[in-house]
Amino acid sequence: MKQFTCILAFLFLQINSFSQDMLGSVLGNYAGINSLQLNPSALLNSKIYFDIRLIGSNVFIDNNAIYLSKDDYRFSNFFTPGYEFPSHKETYGTEDRYFYMYDNTKPKNAFINIQINGPGAMMIWRHHAFAINTAIRTVFSMRKIPYDIANFALRGLNYLPQHNIAYNDDTPFLGSGMVWSEIGLAYAYTIYAEGNDKISAGINIKRLYSAGGIFINVDHMDYTALNDSTMDIRSLTLDAGLSLPLNYSSNEFEMDPIIKGKGFGLDIGLTYTRLSPHHQKQYFSTACSQQYENYIYRLGLALIDFGGIRFNDNAEKLKIDNKPAFWEHLNRFDFSNIQKFLDTVSYKFYQDTTSLYADNKFFIFLPTTLSFQFDYHIKNNWFINASFLYGLNMGKQSIVRPSQISITPRYESEWFEASFPVSLYDFTWPRVGASLRFYGFTIGTDNLGGFFSWKDFTGLDFYFSVRYFILAGKCRNIKIPMACP
Repeated sequence: MKQFTCILAFLFLQINSFSQDMLGSVLGNYAGINSLQLNPSALLNSKIYFDIRLIGSNVFIDNNAIYLSKDDYRFSNFFTPGYEFPSHKETYGTEDRYFYMYDNTKPKNAFINIQINGPGAMMIWRHHAFAINTAIRTVFSMRKIPYDIANFALRGLNYLPQHNIAYNDDTPFLGSGMVWSEIGLAYAYTIYAEGNDKISAGINIKRLYSAGGIFINVDHMDYTALNDSTMDIRSLTLDAGLSLPLNYSSNEFEMDPIIKGKGFGLDIGLTYTRLSPHHQKQYFSTACSQQYENYIYRLGLALIDFGGIRFNDNAEKLKIDNKPAFWEHLNRFDFSNIQKFLDTVSYKFYQDTTSLYADNKFFIFLPTTLSFQFDYHIKNNWFINASFLYGLNMGKQSIVRPSQISITPRYESEWFEASFPVSLYDFTWPRVGASLRFYGFTIGTDNLGGFFSWKDFTGLDFYFSVRYFILAGKCRNIKIPMACP
């Protein structure tokens, strides 16, 4: 049980590892292929006509369950060999912990998304934009976990203050995660351009290959922890599934086949641009001769990461339908492998080792998100952006992305760009970020507080991107024949 709680604590600390939006890298007129992450129609909003991304990455960590004290935390400690964070005794006096927990009754949320953006390229020709994009992503989410269950999961069943209390958690809560690679083909088109008005539409179709996935959705749990080894579960209703690169009987890695599930993803979006001055038809003989059109403001709307992955290799779908269980001697059970653990759960709730298993395939939805963007050209090289991303819950078997509102002022030019996003993460956590771009190299964070001891440490955010691009209307002696008008 102690090993189990340590693993859960580690997951909570890692949860939210995706630089949630990479605001300093995806918003500007020099974002190029990176703008796909918020709206595929934004490909045509670029001062760049040709863009190659060599590599990029983003890491975001945050949660509202546990934290490191600001007196214990220094960012440099992560790079100090052999460093161990100071431990402290829990107030109930039975365990030493490296972390503290928030002592409130709010539901606990967490999200992991570690993303490596591989090679990609984008090109604009007349009213068309084309792109190819690759990425490897690891995404986990936990939403609305009741505080009592979070306490037992992280502190252990020996958390004395919650013993002999009848808990009835009837608000559904879920956790889901996948590891996958994707390759996407994107296309954007200017569907209307007259006077000061321009409307663009874009789509990005992604093929997905997953190395593993897992989900659990609990609709209802009525229980009492009688002591540190006994649970009286009066009623439990849940659905779960796992498809992992493991041999469930031995817990050894099993990489053949490495692909456990496949699927498709879709991004689709629209952008309205209020131009200044009027739109002019262009006549040119080379693609690099295209001229960028200035604007007063832009409005964008997109649905991103719609779709999912079906797992049918090494997959088990599990179901408990409103069943009770009186579970004694929990601290004595030897769950030496996954198969033994699942068989034991089946026996406790169904009095046999087979009824828990409902199917040998299941489906997990991507972290589907509605994306709204407003970009205003203040003057010369100065801009300000407002974005709203709303994570959609697609059902019991879905990864749910936390929502976020942001305001991002920025200064941009060909060789230098600086932006300073101010955001409200999950409608709760305010944060300030900063991003710098030096030609094609971008580095930034949406949460500067993670690098300093300004407050207790709940998470960290970092991203970078390396690209090579050519500006529209700046041929640099490169001749690519593209006759038009």
